Amino acid sequence: MAPSVHDPADGPRQVGAFAVLRRHLLWVIAAKLGLLALLYALFFGPAHRPAVDADAVGHRIESSAR
Repeated sequence: MAPSVHDPADGPRQVGAFAVLRRHLLWVIAAKLGLLALLYALFFGPAHRPAVDADAVGHRIESSAR
């Protein structure tokens, strides 16, 4: 007979270790997502994008590449 994943013989200590590990991993993933959002806001957000309108495109096309 194959042992089950959560064998009662393991006791609460083994199950508690999985809960602590899961909580730790969730905090690490949340921190990484928070840092990615901060990097986006600081470097790639809408405030850092140039305005693109007909005049800007026309000026860019008319300017020489020299």
